[in-house]
Amino acid sequence: MATTSRPASAAQPRSRSSSYHDPASPHFVTDHVPVEVLVRHLLAAKQSLSSMALVLRANDLLTHARGMQEESVILGAQTGFLRRLIDEEALVLRRLRAVVGRSYDKGQRDFKQLIRTLDVENDKLEQTMRMLRETTVDRVFRPPGEEEKSLMDFIDEDSVEGIRNALKGSIADLQAAQTSFDGDLLRFDDDIRLLNKALTSAPSPNSPSSSAAYQPIPRLLDSLAERSHAMAQHLSSLNNHFDMCVKAVRATEGGAALARRRAAEATNDGDPVSISGVITEQESHLPDLEPMDPQELAEIVQVVMEDAPEVDEVVAEIQATLQQMEQEFGVLKEQVDRIRVVWMATLTAFQVLEELGTRLHDYVSAKHEFEQRWTDEKDIILARLEEMDALRRFYEGYASAYDSLRFEAERRRAVEEKIQNTLRKARDNVDILIEADRKQREHFRQEVGEFLPTDLWVGMNNPLKRWELVPVEGPSESQQDLTTPTLAKAVAKGKAPAR
Repeated sequence: MATTSRPASAAQPRSRSSSYHDPASPHFVTDHVPVEVLVRHLLAAKQSLSSMALVLRANDLLTHARGMQEESVILGAQTGFLRRLIDEEALVLRRLRAVVGRSYDKGQRDFKQLIRTLDVENDKLEQTMRMLRETTVDRVFRPPGEEEKSLMDFIDEDSVEGIRNALKGSIADLQAAQTSFDGDLLRFDDDIRLLNKALTSAPSPNSPSSSAAYQPIPRLLDSLAERSHAMAQHLSSLNNHFDMCVKAVRATEGGAALARRRAAEATNDGDPVSISGVITEQESHLPDLEPMDPQELAEIVQVVMEDAPEVDEVVAEIQATLQQMEQEFGVLKEQVDRIRVVWMATLTAFQVLEELGTRLHDYVSAKHEFEQRWTDEKDIILARLEEMDALRRFYEGYASAYDSLRFEAERRRAVEEKIQNTLRKARDNVDILIEADRKQREHFRQEVGEFLPTDLWVGMNNPLKRWELVPVEGPSESQQDLTTPTLAKAVAKGKAPAR
């Protein structure tokens, strides 16, 4: 077909621009072509020009595709930027979550270690108190008739219970702080999971579709442009062919009138129609026969006859090309729709990130609050532990002092026993002296008593002065028991009684 590509010739255009001046084929005779054939080709060419709607549709598809390609480029750039921002912020959030988690884990480890320390100190204190309960106070230290008592009966246990209750309160406060912080961490984890879910539903815009039919948008757009251009060339060929047919019919005797009748019959409305489809009045000034050089007419008729069989093929090729464009446009639209979906999903993920950002300060504040509360309560617990340890050491000193008390009691008893032995010996010596004095007095009286007047030494016959040793404090001399009671033999031998 003139100035266009032929479907059957590998889309290579065959130009007729120079054939008008070429001599007609020596075997081609113009008179052998009936005017009815030329009119039929004219009407067929006129009908083929309805393919213009297909070409316009192709142009619309190309225009729309270019608009979508521009939109995809913009959305792709925006999505890529937003996705990089989200990925960076998500990485910061995960690192912050790790820092917050380490603070919580450290608190958990310290809490467990503190509980173990509390248990150890409490066991030590309880063991010391058990030893005090099992240590019975010797009855010799207590008033007669009093019930048996232990060392624990002489100390106040309220201080121990006070320390324990204070520790329980501090532990409860620590557990409450951990529970509150744990709730904040769970909410933080929920926010991160929600963000990860949003990111999962928004794949990277650079990742190709899983479909095997995936084609890049630029390649699809180039293909659409090539096909649209090919369809325009085909339509131009059909239009040139129609112009050739019009010239051939006008230059053939009776062709114009016959063409009008056939065109009017085709419309079925009875209105007169021109050869080119224009109303008759607009062509009334033109003659029915346009004179033309026979050689030129022969060339035109030859071209018309050669191109006429290809009209249907060209129309079919235009239709097939449009179908291919529709398919490629559908694929391109799917790619653009996917980019739109990715953009909307990325925008949703960014909105989730913004909402998470509004709560981020709360999570950081919860971390600092937990650390501060932990430090405060830990200091209180350590102070209570110091009190508990001091109380335990006091109780151990109390038990040790009781042992010393037993030894002190035995030492005092030994001293009093030595004093009594010394006094007993002195009393015996005094008695010996008194008896010797009595004998000496009796001997003196017998020898010189009858010679001495009784009033010479006033008080000469008075008895010897008597001496008594009595304790300044404590039992009287008539009390036979020692002031300090006698303890178990184990104490006297220097051994502390078992507790």
